[in-house]
Amino acid sequence: MQDIQQEFGLSYVFISHDLSVVRHVSDRIFVMYLGSIVETGPADAIYRHPAHPYSQILLAAVPRPDPEARRLRARKSADAVAATRPTADDMPSPLNKPSGCAFRTRCPIARPDCADSVPPLVEREGRLVACPYAT
Repeated sequence: MQDIQQEFGLSYVFISHDLSVVRHVSDRIFVMYLGSIVETGPADAIYRHPAHPYSQILLAAVPRPDPEARRLRARKSADAVAATRPTADDMPSPLNKPSGCAFRTRCPIARPDCADSVPPLVEREGRLVACPYAT
């Protein structure tokens, strides 16, 4: 695919839940939650420093071959992952999304005003992020 892409100057839309493959084949990434884009930007930037809480949780769950890096990452993200681990009761339906930010019911940094309106994609550090409280 990459050889054909380079030879003919093509672009691909590659959809996957396998983030290691996405990183390998993508220049730009769109992270989606319940059908809405929550973060988009250059692949390297999102992998190095994900801004949206959902992007952070997704990338924290990717297995890493380096045991030391994995231990450090596990300590940093254990609370966030535990706080957002879905149960049958709290997993929103794409057919009946929560009001405001669809991720707010699972978000470790959600605030009451997150229920008021869908956050727009706002430019932050060379990417677009749909969270006013993202780091």
